[in-house]
Amino acid sequence: MSVLVLAEHNNKELGPATLNAVAAALQIDDVVRVLVAGNGHESVVQEATKISGIDAVLVADAPMLENGLAENLAPLVVALSEEYEYVISPATTSGKNVMPRVAALLDVPQLSDVIAVKGDGCFDRPIYAG
Repeated sequence: MSVLVLAEHNNKELGPATLNAVAAALQIDDVVRVLVAGNGHESVVQEATKISGIDAVLVADAPMLENGLAENLAPLVVALSEEYEYVISPATTSGKNVMPRVAALLDVPQLSDVIAVKGDGCFDRPIYAG
């Protein structure tokens, strides 16, 4: 079992929420790979290689990935997902745009807004009651 983390960035620097996603992924498994998809984002790739505990950094560099559009990014994540038990993204606007599309393409349920990892397949999520 391994985990793929989708890095959030602006093609210049890694988003800090990516480190939170990696920390959660490391609580699930010790084999964690980070996907850095974008265009002309060498500095982000270098920054990602310095993240403690990850197994590898996967790099996708193409003009269509430059703006991080979910329509372009989701098929890439789906194509890579066969090797992974979990695919994780930061719970940011970008992640909340991409991951539902990934889940739909894979025909699997999405687990969103996880606040704690309790173990394999056991997570805490906020409960909003009115």
